Amino acid sequence: MRYPIITAVDATRYLLAKREGTEPELDSIVQHRGSGTELDQWFIKPLREHLERQCAKLPNGLSSKTDPAANTFEARASRIVHAAIPNSTEMLIDPDFWVWLAVVHFPEVVEWRYRYQNRKSDTFAQLDNYGIGSRSDNLIYRLWLRAELVLDADAKDRYHLADAGQIDFYRSHLFRQGYANARNFSRALLRYQYPNKDLTEPRLKTLEIRELVKRLRRMKSNLFLEILAEDDCRYVIETEAAVVLAAE
Repeated sequence: MRYPIITAVDATRYLLAKREGTEPELDSIVQHRGSGTELDQWFIKPLREHLERQCAKLPNGLSSKTDPAANTFEARASRIVHAAIPNSTEMLIDPDFWVWLAVVHFPEVVEWRYRYQNRKSDTFAQLDNYGIGSRSDNLIYRLWLRAELVLDADAKDRYHLADAGQIDFYRSHLFRQGYANARNFSRALLRYQYPNKDLTEPRLKTLEIRELVKRLRRMKSNLFLEILAEDDCRYVIETEAAVVLAAE
């Protein structure tokens, strides 16, 4: 598939110029990668409309960086983004594709997400939130990844686990960890850490989950997590967690 991209260098130049009121033409920085059929961009308009409706539910934006509404928004938005974006592996693993999406089609959503009531009105989202610098912090990519890592294809609602957990859990203990590439393991860890019916109250305290993740990260080199069933992943996690809790 042939798809559009924007490099981090060009995106930086464009966004900084835009914030100074002298933005260059977008067409001048959009490039293409891949070959074959052109990406059909039909999905963008309805996706933007759906995300804007989610933003409209919080007309005053978020009150602070720790506003619980941020997690509610990301949980709902992750479903929308994942269901909308075409499933093309080459495109989905290209960080410059996600930069293109964020910069060209969803800058209003990115800026809304990181505009807090207690901040000055002229404060902008960090460039990382567009995937510049820290590529995994691209908001649109993070929303997609939240649903991708815990997708439950056998469930009636295959996105139900994306409602569980908190933003920090995903960012620190799934997005940035190699073991999360095994979806069964991601689901097992999420279900372990959030065992209650509403899947929002964590089992382990902050220091405990950090220590568990350290052990899981070291253990990964000795296990082929990708071939383990979710029950087997859960056993591994519970075994390592027991060691962490016994050491206290």
